[in-house]
Amino acid sequence: MDVKELLKFVDESMFAKTGKRLNDLQRKVIEGALNHQKYIDIAESFEKSEGHIKDTGYELLQILSDIFEEPVSKGSLKSVLERQRSTIFNVSDGSVGNVGDVINCVNFNSDRTSSKVNQVPLEKPDSQREKQIAKIKKLRDRGLTNEEIAELLEIPLESITGVNLEESS
Repeated sequence: MDVKELLKFVDESMFAKTGKRLNDLQRKVIEGALNHQKYIDIAESFEKSEGHIKDTGYELLQILSDIFEEPVSKGSLKSVLERQRSTIFNVSDGSVGNVGDVINCVNFNSDRTSSKVNQVPLEKPDSQREKQIAKIKKLRDRGLTNEEIAELLEIPLESITGVNLEESS
């Protein structure tokens, strides 16, 4: 996986969890860490002090640890990001990584090409419906698109897009 894809994944994950985007310095620190650069080299390329870069890096790694619910260090950053991205996007392929919140809402034996005939709309009793909506929101927070969520939960896409309207009520 290339650095640009990983930066985009981190930015989207951070935005979904905190509502904030990566700034230029945070992007540079992540890019440097992914390219095995030392903080002093990152500092020189960004015209900042090494201490400032270290502080930014430490803060960023703490945020990422909270987002991904596992310890993230400069040395483990790439493997954590690849694992997290892989887990999120390959769940319907039957992968059994750290699937966290999605484990209870995914049919690991489902076909990727399930037809709309097999999909069940969100027409359930209120408590089940609320649980399903909560799952949809968690999957969105993890960066999945409506299409991916519909496929994972085996429900019609229209049911997923309708969740936006219910959030405000």
